[in-house]
Amino acid sequence: MMDRELLRLYFICGSEDAKGDAVETIREALEGGVTMFQLREKGIHPLEGEALVQFASEIKKLCREYGVPFIVNDDWKLAEAVDADGIHLGQDDMAVADLPEYFDDKIIGLSVRDAAELEVSSLENVDYIGTGPVFSTPSKADAGTAIGVEGLVEMRRMIGDMPMVAIGGIDLTNYKSCMDSGADGISLISAIAWAEDIKGVISEFLDG
Repeated sequence: MMDRELLRLYFICGSEDAKGDAVETIREALEGGVTMFQLREKGIHPLEGEALVQFASEIKKLCREYGVPFIVNDDWKLAEAVDADGIHLGQDDMAVADLPEYFDDKIIGLSVRDAAELEVSSLENVDYIGTGPVFSTPSKADAGTAIGVEGLVEMRRMIGDMPMVAIGGIDLTNYKSCMDSGADGISLISAIAWAEDIKGVISEFLDG
């Protein structure tokens, strides 16, 4: 089983998510103490091809520098190309069982929104699940309706000791309720990427 402490403060970011320069935002977040990083390249004009590979390689190098696992969202070819530490898959992405051998010893995360999705999800070879949105979120247009902290409590009951990170609409006002409801950590996009004082915000999240 993976070290669940890695999920404590899981930062997700792509080239269009930051208020300022994405690379510098990610560097600040790593310096500030985020425990895991996921490259999720979405948006109106997402990077593609060689530009995406170069961006991902630069971010992976930063993650290595700070000793933080570098995870790629959805794109297994990109993850393999840049030697990522793992991949995070959604319900509509390829099945975990179909991933290439490269991922046999890598971190594999799976989005499992609620009890209904859990019933149709195979967790074999999955290291952790991402559950939510817990609260409504502006960062993901396709996130679906919020499950509330009650949804986290139910998922924790159903999955036992499996590592679980909460996602969706989490900020300084509500993150403690996620931790109190069974999540091993919280995953954030805008709460870090749009922060005026990234390191200060991260410190507050980690102090709680």
